[in-house]
Amino acid sequence: MSESRNSARLPVAWRAAIQVAPGRIVPAKVVNFSATGIQLQSGVMLKEKQEYQMMMEVPSHKDASARTQVVCKAVCVYTILSGSEYRAGLRIANYPPEHKELLQSWGG
Repeated sequence: MSESRNSARLPVAWRAAIQVAPGRIVPAKVVNFSATGIQLQSGVMLKEKQEYQMMMEVPSHKDASARTQVVCKAVCVYTILSGSEYRAGLRIANYPPEHKELLQSWGG
């Protein structure tokens, strides 16, 4: 089966947090990562076409215990209910330049 995506997805299991409203930050888990976006799992439904401030902990390839908190903004493309949690696809416009090398090492 061929995939029609512009960027290949990489399955990951990274801790994350997303600000769903001013002063309300909820935990999440990044389950797929690509150069243009992510898929995350959360207990809260995200709204399509809405921009969110988020953070994800990206491990180093050299030392998995060394994690970098990458803060960025993302727009929700879709949200689906998956079991007792939601899965959301988010498009990330641009990652912070200081994390470019780390994210490129993961294919981003």
